[in-house]
Amino acid sequence: MIMNNRLSFLAIVLLGLTITACDKIEPPYKQGGEVLAERKVLLEDYTGQRCVNCPTAARIAHDLKDVYGENLIVMGIHTGFFAVPFPPQFPLDMRTEAGESWDAAFKISTAGHPKGLVNRYNKEGIYYLGPGEWGTAIADAISKKADATLELEANFTAGNTKIFISANGSFLRSMEGEYFLQLCVLEDSIVGNQNNNDPTVGTTPVIENYVHRHVLRATVNGINGEKISDETVSGDTFSKTYEFAIDAGWKTQHLSVVAWVYRGSDFEILQVEEVHVQSE
Repeated sequence: MIMNNRLSFLAIVLLGLTITACDKIEPPYKQGGEVLAERKVLLEDYTGQRCVNCPTAARIAHDLKDVYGENLIVMGIHTGFFAVPFPPQFPLDMRTEAGESWDAAFKISTAGHPKGLVNRYNKEGIYYLGPGEWGTAIADAISKKADATLELEANFTAGNTKIFISANGSFLRSMEGEYFLQLCVLEDSIVGNQNNNDPTVGTTPVIENYVHRHVLRATVNGINGEKISDETVSGDTFSKTYEFAIDAGWKTQHLSVVAWVYRGSDFEILQVEEVHVQSE
């Protein structure tokens, strides 16, 4: 029964990919004089090392990443009660100021982990989705035209103690409202214990040496980023550079930078990009 459920889930994901495949935009990104771009999607997985259902959600996110590849960017955000360290079994502290702020704003802990946001879409003011809803929401988001382009570069400087980041992009249509740019640093492959109640994912009640993926470590330009535009006009461009000092405990070989452009009125993400930080 467990295997059948897993196959059913993958079938639904693949069906969503098939439905949207005809709408996928391939290079060159210009058609009839109109500039086009692939729309990438951000899945925020709100999780915690002491959350027994979170490993199953992480596996769903991993399966979706396998399907959509670079068009889906996953960010693991450790928040709330289940992310609080509890030594000696759970000594890691993967919480961030931004994660806790977003958790409160989107009422994640109130609803209960695990929950996710897909491009920060909301339905009647509800932003979060259960893991079983992620696949459909991602398929729908990827099928839409992108409203912005985003190019990102990130390189270590100063003996791998700082990251120099450049973010450049443009708006592909005229839109009202304020628009913001958000940048974050993620660390992959953080090893530690994880509570678990799903034997198909790992040992219960604890998975030892569990690999925590795509973990939010910090924001680069503030909890809510910075404003880059008021009432965009099609063709408007933006360009930003940053220098960010990393924590000495982070593993440089596993660091990446994620950036997204979003509308201030409802937080909806127009475009998102991720790059691994390159060595000097």
